[in-house]
Amino acid sequence: MAPFRPAAPASPADFADPAWAGTPVAPLNRSWRGEDAPSAIVSTVRLLWTPEHAWFGFTCPFTELDVDADPDPAVERMGLWDRDVCEVFVQGPAEPDGDHYKEFEVAPTGQWCDVAVNQPRLDIDWAWQSGMRAAATIDPAAGVWRAAIGVPFDAVGGAPGPGGHWRINLFRVSRAGGARHFLAYAPTGTPTPDFHVPSAFVPLVFTP
Repeated sequence: MAPFRPAAPASPADFADPAWAGTPVAPLNRSWRGEDAPSAIVSTVRLLWTPEHAWFGFTCPFTELDVDADPDPAVERMGLWDRDVCEVFVQGPAEPDGDHYKEFEVAPTGQWCDVAVNQPRLDIDWAWQSGMRAAATIDPAAGVWRAAIGVPFDAVGGAPGPGGHWRINLFRVSRAGGARHFLAYAPTGTPTPDFHVPSAFVPLVFTP
């Protein structure tokens, strides 16, 4: 569930910001197959909504970072999924069928990308622009990076209103022990890592 806040966090990736106070924290602690994730990268996700956005705040411990050497968060960066990233997949009630959904990503560097999926892996609108908001910070001393994604309601069919709901899934791609790991809030259960399984999406309810 995501509680309502009248204004967005002033510092979206700072979870001491008052807007984040009291928001629910969901674990991101399983692989895409449903197995326990390595303890060093077990993560959490916070949720809230405001009049214009749904906000997802990720806290990601790390032992290794795989990021661009010269990032530019002002420019959309396709292919973030090949490095460390957090992802939000959203299927709002305005989508025409169960194959349509939107994908939002943010890297530890604050780089971002968004795409509209019309059919998983077959029909992708790479040019689609949502106007998403993204922020991230890296705390090397603590071994944690934090990131926030603001999904604009205008880009996904309008604000849901209290009691409305989406179907979503949440993901993290990370490295630990020299290997890539694929964390999923709702495991997809595919033979190889694959997040594009809308049948695995779960409800997100917008509370007053």
